Amino acid sequence: MAAGTLYTYPENWRAFKALIAAQYSRAQVRVLSAPPHFHFGQTNRTPEFLRKFPAGKVPAFEGDDGFCVFESNAIAYYVSNEELQGSTPEAAAQVVQWVSFADSDIVPPASTWVFPTLGIMHHNKQATENAKEEVRRILGLLDTHLKMRTFLVGKRVTLADITVVCTLLWLYKQVLEPGLPQYQLLVPYLH
Repeated sequence: MAAGTLYTYPENWRAFKALIAAQYSRAQVRVLSAPPHFHFGQTNRTPEFLRKFPAGKVPAFEGDDGFCVFESNAIAYYVSNEELQGSTPEAAAQVVQWVSFADSDIVPPASTWVFPTLGIMHHNKQATENAKEEVRRILGLLDTHLKMRTFLVGKRVTLADITVVCTLLWLYKQVLEPGLPQYQLLVPYLH
């Protein structure tokens, strides 16, 4: 079972993937996300941090055994057990499919829609409208997929569910309508 320290900043939805996976797997993960132990933008630029994590990105995980890994999906995989990863080769491939889908299909339009509301990016009306349409398409796809099942892969929570829900979290918190009335099956899934 993995044990170690997760470096991040507060409320980082990407770090939530690793933290949720760790809880399901009973991995022992300490979080450093605030001064004096970790100060985002400073600590992650120090020579010591960059020796362990050359990209200087967070979240980053340092195992108690000295093993270091960055990128949220890699960390979530490392701290997860076989049930979360997919217990057959087919299930594992489907888990990777949905994790990849979250990064390649959900993150780009979600960023375009959410970042302007957070002041991270300038608002571009046409880009935002395109992003909204793409998010609606994705939510519809997820809603349809969940008509025949409770979870994205198999009969229990996997990294696929954890990743997709965490990726949708910032949309849900910032811009989506409460209750998402048009997505009957997605709402209980997100709760």
